[in-house]
Amino acid sequence: MIDYDLMRPYPSMLFGLETALAHFNAGSTRLFDTAFSRGETGIPINGLVWMGSYDEMLAGMEEKIDQGFRCVKLKIGAIDFEHELSLLRRIRERFSSREMTIRLDANGAFTFDEALYKLELLSQYAVHSIEQPIAARQWGNMAELCRESPLPIALDEDLIGVNLPEMKAQLLNIVKPAYIVLKPSLHGGMRGVEEWVGAAKAHDTGSWITSALESNVGLNAIAQLTAGIYGDRISVPQGLGTGLLFENNIDRPIEIRKDELWYCPNS
Repeated sequence: MIDYDLMRPYPSMLFGLETALAHFNAGSTRLFDTAFSRGETGIPINGLVWMGSYDEMLAGMEEKIDQGFRCVKLKIGAIDFEHELSLLRRIRERFSSREMTIRLDANGAFTFDEALYKLELLSQYAVHSIEQPIAARQWGNMAELCRESPLPIALDEDLIGVNLPEMKAQLLNIVKPAYIVLKPSLHGGMRGVEEWVGAAKAHDTGSWITSALESNVGLNAIAQLTAGIYGDRISVPQGLGTGLLFENNIDRPIEIRKDELWYCPNS
């Protein structure tokens, strides 16, 4: 048994323990009984374009589109903002918002004073949402942005360290984000993610789950957790494509087919 009160401040360790225990109890890599783990359905995922130079990000974006992704997430804040707007313009010249969903992740790159202006410029390109436009631990400023922003805002880093259920409810009640983005290894392990999803539903807040550069062992566990939480018919793309970033990874029975992650029970 896991002492959750003891382990809440250590989400990465907690997630590792939960994964090991689930594997032990299941006796295989099929941790939970879902349509996903039976190989009957895939989980829709977004393509991830990492921060880099303009040319690198453009090439990455073109690659994800060619691979068949219909939702692309761009990490922004590392290069000139005008170049980042140019990338978005490039996507929208080829694909409408019905054909391609764009998510952005600023990783807290904007200052509060400039954030609203930049969000207004970004909103010209029919962006689905932006994660963490300003740095974490500014609940008042983030709440103001969530009220005024023309783009839906998703919280990510702001969730780190918010471990108790009452704290989660308090954060969502104060900030009122449109979405929260959940990473088991950062946001309380499997139990913590389940609590966050429950709190989000109670506050009419959307959510999706993403990996945080785990190996295929962790990615498999996160994918199966995702299917267990959201059910057999997941329509919102999840952030489970990070396994493609590795050149050397642990073999696990999961694979990406176009823009879906699949579990292969017979592999």
